[in-house]
Amino acid sequence: MIVEYDETGRIFHVISDPVPEGLASVMLEHGKVFLDLPPTPLPELQKRDPDTGHLLFDGDGEPVLESPGLSFAECDLSTDHVVDGEIVRRPSSGCEVSAAGRVVTLTGLPEGSVLAILLDPEDMSSVAHVEAAGEFSFEVDEPGPVRICVTPPWPLLEEVFNVEVE
Repeated sequence: MIVEYDETGRIFHVISDPVPEGLASVMLEHGKVFLDLPPTPLPELQKRDPDTGHLLFDGDGEPVLESPGLSFAECDLSTDHVVDGEIVRRPSSGCEVSAAGRVVTLTGLPEGSVLAILLDPEDMSSVAHVEAAGEFSFEVDEPGPVRICVTPPWPLLEEVFNVEVE
């Protein structure tokens, strides 16, 4: 697997295995920043006879060992990023939501967060966009479902909250 990323660690391109031979060299020649994560063999196990299931030994009485396959690197564009040459999960924004009566409150909002508040899940025109940090509250006119999408600054993960206001 080849994973291209930018200076902030944001992954923007993944080439899954099998990677064409020589591609990493071409990418290096063109100044691309990427991780080359080839598959690795799984630990060797003692081989069994396919007909009888008995363990196999060589002529010297030593076990015949072989790898049962390969282990492939994993990467999810929506939840991972690159830190110090490793693919790691992006951290949670850590915010929480609560509703008391018709007042909805979000706490722990990271500085620079943008909220998209959908007051009527059936009507996309009911969305409101707000910048917030720390704590943010709003009141709704009528009971019902409210969807709140929190987009914090990179690399924090986006959060979606579905709240039932009574």
